[in-house]
Amino acid sequence: MLFTFVIAQAFLSMLCGMRSGIFFFFSAWIIVMGLFALFFIPETKGVAIDDVRERVWKPHWFWKRYMLAEDDHQDVEKRTE
Repeated sequence: MLFTFVIAQAFLSMLCGMRSGIFFFFSAWIIVMGLFALFFIPETKGVAIDDVRERVWKPHWFWKRYMLAEDDHQDVEKRTE
């Protein structure tokens, strides 16, 4: 809600300064958000919640580097003790 308030307060002054460019500004952000969703948020339709980690996140080209195996978690915990 904070960001909605900020955008609402800034919109009119941006509209006066940028004229029609403000609509291109917001459409560019929509394109950026769409590309992020397309490339970084994998489809989980038809995947059981228990299988999401193994079938969705681990094989993903970007998120697989953050998905440690269960054995790796135990090794990390042992090293921190």
